[in-house]
Amino acid sequence: MITTIALMFALVLDRKATTYFIGFWFISAIYEAFQNNEHPFKQNLKWCIIIASMFVLYTIGYLFSEFSREASAALEIKLSFFIFPLGFFLRRKPISAKEIKIALLAFQLACLISALYLAAQLIPAVIKNSNLITTESFTYAVRTFTEKTLGVHSTYLSIFYLFSIYIELKGYGLRIILKNKKIKVVIQAFQILTLSVIVLLLVARAPIIAFFVGVIIVEILKNWKRGTLILLSCLAILLAAIFFIPGVGNRFEEAINSHEITENESSVNSSNLRRSILVCSNKLVSENWLRGVGLDHIQYSLNSCYDSFNNKELSETGYNTHNQYFDIILGLGILGLIMFIIILIYPSQHLIKPQFALLLFFKLFIAICLLTENLLNRQHGVVFFVFFNCLFVSHYLWINKQKKLE
Repeated sequence: MITTIALMFALVLDRKATTYFIGFWFISAIYEAFQNNEHPFKQNLKWCIIIASMFVLYTIGYLFSEFSREASAALEIKLSFFIFPLGFFLRRKPISAKEIKIALLAFQLACLISALYLAAQLIPAVIKNSNLITTESFTYAVRTFTEKTLGVHSTYLSIFYLFSIYIELKGYGLRIILKNKKIKVVIQAFQILTLSVIVLLLVARAPIIAFFVGVIIVEILKNWKRGTLILLSCLAILLAAIFFIPGVGNRFEEAINSHEITENESSVNSSNLRRSILVCSNKLVSENWLRGVGLDHIQYSLNSCYDSFNNKELSETGYNTHNQYFDIILGLGILGLIMFIIILIYPSQHLIKPQFALLLFFKLFIAICLLTENLLNRQHGVVFFVFFNCLFVSHYLWINKQKKLE
């Protein structure tokens, strides 16, 4: 578990170190394979093959490509789909309740430490440039400052923090190591408030919406009355944030009023760019849904479409699809998308039961975030998704095993 804890901290706090800690984690899995004779071979092999099959498809796609830098980078990033399933398979025993609590605690501590460090750097910067608070560029300035300070894209950081908030709400994380009830409440409130404030400052719209939708669906499946109450509460919170927090309101208003960009430079903002990117992505997917365009031609095809807008910002920046499902179709065709959806929904049995609420939320949360972000095209995103997916599936098997023993 030491290497797992280190990996959680590296993922949130140090992107450059993540690769090394993945290596340490994998070596520890190999070592553990020789220390434990317990091995539910068939169960482990089944889910590991399902997840690793994504890397197999990317390898096949790479072999049929022209071995370009784009194709090589895509294959390298997707290596997590092979490393983590194989590592969990080698460690033999499923993840126990104690082990998953330790892993989630490490992740939460990493998120809280990074949030406190960011706040310590951000507050003096805002005070020094207090004029930004009253301008529309405040959100952009905060997002840029965050990315430079932590080296993590603001959308990815929001996903980390929102998932950490949900972990705490479900009773895992920091409060499990505290005995005093009053201290538990204070620590929990402090953690949730700190992470929430930063998420609101970053205003990553898709993760915020995904968080609320995920919470609502999970709660409605558990208890429709309570779920309905939570739905109304979430809507009230979201509306209050939109109307009373300028940065949040501006970002959502921008999304509502978005349109395709034109040659006019003033038409360029994040929402208009996304609208134009969506137009090109839809066009390419509708024309190449069966086989895709190949790993080495995704960006080229997108750029060719962007050129039709005659806008320098869109045509020269090289934006990706901003939709992971479209990216997979363009790279691997419909077969790749089907395989990825299987990975997303597996396992589908018993997920509505309370003990699997965290796994269900995780899958819903990620599935929605992928609609507006190529989460799996960066190391932060693919490591986060694949590692936690493997962790939760392994724990799912452990819970089922304990039930059979009772």
